[in-house]
Amino acid sequence: MAFEQVIKGTLLPKVPLKTLFEEDTSSENSGAPIYRSPEYMPDSSQHIGANEPYIKIGGVPLTSIELMTIDESGFIPTLTLTFIDGQGKFAGEAFPKTDLLLSLYLKVGNEKLKPVRCDFLIKSVKTMAPKYSGEKEGLGIGVTYTIRGELYIPNIYKSISKSYSDSTSKEALTSVATELGLGFAENESKPTDKMTWINPNTSHLSFIQKVLNHSYQDDDSFFIGFIDKYYYLNYIEVNKQLKTGDFDSTYVNHANPMGLGIKQTEKDNPETNEINETFVENFLTTSIEARGDSNYIVEISILSDQGDILKNQGFSKKIYYYDHLKKIEDEPSEKIIDFFMEPLKSQDRGTADFLIPLDEDLAKTSITKWMNIDYGNTHTEFNAARLLNSHNINELGKIKLKVRINNINFQVIRGSMIPLYITTQYGDKLMKSVGDLEDTPETKASLLEEIPDEQLSGLYYVLGAKYYYDSLDKNGLYTELILARREWRPSAEQEEV
Repeated sequence: MAFEQVIKGTLLPKVPLKTLFEEDTSSENSGAPIYRSPEYMPDSSQHIGANEPYIKIGGVPLTSIELMTIDESGFIPTLTLTFIDGQGKFAGEAFPKTDLLLSLYLKVGNEKLKPVRCDFLIKSVKTMAPKYSGEKEGLGIGVTYTIRGELYIPNIYKSISKSYSDSTSKEALTSVATELGLGFAENESKPTDKMTWINPNTSHLSFIQKVLNHSYQDDDSFFIGFIDKYYYLNYIEVNKQLKTGDFDSTYVNHANPMGLGIKQTEKDNPETNEINETFVENFLTTSIEARGDSNYIVEISILSDQGDILKNQGFSKKIYYYDHLKKIEDEPSEKIIDFFMEPLKSQDRGTADFLIPLDEDLAKTSITKWMNIDYGNTHTEFNAARLLNSHNINELGKIKLKVRINNINFQVIRGSMIPLYITTQYGDKLMKSVGDLEDTPETKASLLEEIPDEQLSGLYYVLGAKYYYDSLDKNGLYTELILARREWRPSAEQEEV
C-alpha cells in the first residue's frame, strides 16, 4: 500500500471518558493498587475484556452478558447489548435514570495495538421479565435487559451558528473535530473546494455530513466520512484507496488475546515478548495455515444489492441546476446547467471488470436530479461534488463480501484496503465423488490441497465492521467485516439449455 493510501491521524482525540478502572487497595490484594484511574488499562497478563466485553453502567460491572454488537458501519458507532440481571441490582440504583453513559473495554492481544475503550450514550432500555414457577424472589431478579446506545460525543447534536471562511472541506472538518474533541484521520487528500462553509444553526453532526457531501478534489476523486470507535473523524478520499499498491503492514496479533494457541516460531521469545515487535503483511485469508491467527477467515459469504441500486439510483445520473451568475441577458433556459455522470473506473484495471449491466436497457438507466440554484457563494463544483460522492459510494455497495474472523480483529480498520487470499480445497473442484477415487495417501493429500479462488481473491475496501459477543458461541467474541470493490471478474457465460 502506498504511503498516501495509509489512513493516519493528524489530530489526536481529546473526548473525556468516564473512569472505568478504579484503584483497588483492598487487603485481598495486599494493599497494592491494581488499577490506576482514569487513564489506566489492564496489562497483557490480565483477562479483563479478553473473553467477553467488560462493561459498566452506573459504576456497576455487568455480568451474565448474553449478546453484544458494536456496529461500525454507519456514521457513528452504535451498540446493542442484552444481559440478564441475575441479582436484581440493575433495577435499583444502577438503572440509568440520570447517568446515561455505558463504558466498555475490549482487550487486545498485542500492546502495540490499541484496545477498544469507549463510552456509549444509552438511547433506549427495554426489559423482558422472566417466567417464574412459584413465588417471586424480587421484582428485578432474572430480568433481561436490551440496551441500545451510540458512541457518546459531547455536543455533537448541539445546534450552532458559525462560519468557516476561506477553508477547504478538510480544513473546515478539522476545525469542527477540534471543537468536539475528536481526532482527525485522513489519507493525504488535497481538496480544491475552498469557500466559506456556513453552519446555519444546525447540529455539528448535520454540518459535518453536509461538508462531506460537497467535498471535492477533482473529477477522479470522491470522499466518504465517518467517526470510528477510537473517536477519530475520518475523511477518506476513496478512489485513492481503490488503487493497487504495496501491502500494508501490521504488528503480529492472534485470534486469542491471551495468547493461547500461539504458533511458536524461531522469532517468538516468550520471555522478551519479541513477537509483539514483529511486523507482518496485513491480509485476510481462508488458508488453513492461518488457522488460529487474527487474519483467518472462518466464514465468508457474498452479498449483492446491484439490481436494487440500479433500480433506485440508475447506472448513470443526470443533474441540473440554475446558474444565477450567468449574464442577465441570457435566456432563463440557458442558465440551466445539466450533465450526465457515470461511476468512476479504476485506471489500473481493465474496463472488462467494471460492473456494466449486460442488458442494454439497464445499462442506459439514468436518474435525473434537480440540485438547487447556484448563487455563486459556494465552490464551483459544489453541486457536482454531491453527485460525484454519493453516486460512487453507492457503486461500492453493489457487490460485497461478508467475512467472519474469530475474536476482535484490531488490524483491519474501516476505510482501508485489505488483500484477501481466498482458497478452496481441490476436492471441491472434482467432478467425481470421493467414493469413485482410489483410496491412497496421494489421493487424500490431493483432496486437501488448497488452490486460490481467482474470482474472490484480491484487494477490497473495508466498507464497515461489526464486533460481536455471543455467550452461546464457542468463540465468544468475533468480528464481521463488510468488504467491497468496484471491479469484478465477469461471470462465466451460461451455456444454452
